[in-house]
Amino acid sequence: MEKDFEKVVKVVKKLRSECPWDKKQTHRSLRRFVVEESYELVDAIDKKDKNKIVDELGDILLQVLLHSAIGEERGEFKLKDVLENLEKKLKRRHPHIFGDVKVKDERDVLRNWVEIKKNERNHKSIMDNIPVYLPSLILAYKVQKKASSKKFEWEKVEDVYKKIDEEIDELKKAKNKNQIEDEIGDIFFTLVHLANRFEVDSEISLRKSTIKFAERFKRMEELIRKDKKDFENLSLDELDKYWNKAKKKLKVKKSIK
Repeated sequence: MEKDFEKVVKVVKKLRSECPWDKKQTHRSLRRFVVEESYELVDAIDKKDKNKIVDELGDILLQVLLHSAIGEERGEFKLKDVLENLEKKLKRRHPHIFGDVKVKDERDVLRNWVEIKKNERNHKSIMDNIPVYLPSLILAYKVQKKASSKKFEWEKVEDVYKKIDEEIDELKKAKNKNQIEDEIGDIFFTLVHLANRFEVDSEISLRKSTIKFAERFKRMEELIRKDKKDFENLSLDELDKYWNKAKKKLKVKKSIK
C-alpha cells in the first residue's frame, strides 16, 4: 500500500512538471474541484455505487496531492507536513482513544472535539471562525451541532415542532421582502435543528427530495407526451393527476428493483 501511494505521488509530480494544464493550476484555481469532487462522492454514496465511490475517493485524493505538490514547489509545505499534522490532530482530538479521557457516548466525543478545537485556535467562543463559505444547510448543521455540544437546544422534539409553527405564523405576518426572507431563513434553520434531532443530514435529505421531484417531473412529462397532449395547455388539476400517476409508476419501479 505504501508503494502504491508513492507511485501516485510520483505521477502527480510528473503531471505538475510536464502537463500544460496541471502546471498552470494553483491553490485558488483548484478550489472548485475540491467542492465538485466532494459532491460527486456524496452522489456515488447515495447511489451505493461501489465502483464510483472508489473513483471519486481517488479524485479527492488527487486534490490533496495536487495541493501538496503546489505547496512543496512554493516552499510552503510538503505532503509529509500534511500527513504529520493530520496524525497529530487526530490523536489530539481523540483523547478518549489516545489519552485517559473517559466518554459515555458520541455526544461526549463531539463535546470534547468542539472544546479542543476552540482551545487549539485560542477562540473565546465556539462560534468563532465559523466557515461561512459552506452551503447554507451544512453551515446551519455545523452551527447547531456546536450549540448542542453546550446543551443549548430544546429539551423535547415537540418543542421544535412548536417553534416551526411559530416561525410559519411569523412568516404569514411578514410585511415586506426582507421580513419574508428573514422568516423563511428562520424556518430553514429550525428545520435543520429538527433534522439533527433525528440524526438526519439536512443537505442530503433535501438533495434526495429534489432529485426525487426531478425524476417524477420527467416521468410526468413522458406520460403527457405519451397521451399526445401539450403540457402548457393542461390545467393544474390535470397536471396533478399526471403527477400522481408518475408517483405510482416510480414506486412500482422501485418495488420491482
